Amino acid sequence: MSSLQCTSCGAPIEIKNRFSKVVVCEYCGTHHRIQEDGLAASGTHAKLAEFPSIFTVGCMGSILEKPFTALGRMRYKYDGGFYDEWFLEYDSGTAWLSEDEGTYTLFTDMVEAVEFPDPASIRAGQTITVGDHKVMVREKGEAVVEGGEGELLFYVEPGTPVSYIDGISEGKKISIEFTEDEVELFTGRPLLKKDITVE
Repeated sequence: MSSLQCTSCGAPIEIKNRFSKVVVCEYCGTHHRIQEDGLAASGTHAKLAEFPSIFTVGCMGSILEKPFTALGRMRYKYDGGFYDEWFLEYDSGTAWLSEDEGTYTLFTDMVEAVEFPDPASIRAGQTITVGDHKVMVREKGEAVVEGGEGELLFYVEPGTPVSYIDGISEGKKISIEFTEDEVELFTGRPLLKKDITVE
């Protein structure tokens, strides 16, 4: 854990996880890239609107009886509303938890820069090969990054369009997000609310 200062307003900022790449000032909304020699501001954006959630940045508890701390979240807006992805310190590692209208999915494995078929050719119901995974596509859609808060594993500029695919591979839930620059595949499992305890 290291203590730094916001480059914009001077407020104290604590980095709690060594894997974090971005931190958002809770006072002024400045997004910072975390570098070896300190923080580099990458823009100031409006704070996220508050919506009912059992999670908040900094909250602690357990998921499937393993401890977690919510370090930060990214919010995505799509035609059906919005969904949040929470960056967690989880069971001595890191994980992402997707929250979409009261449904939760825990993603504990991520693969970056995987080979990916032409997105325009992908349709719901078909099976595609992504890296080493054969994925049955259940949903394909478009979203826009609305913003973030707290600490994040990666940074996407608010306003950036993101395409996503939800699917199944070998009994695991798959989420694929891709922009013009990169493709990320997450594997995980759906959760019931009773699987989550927030202190």
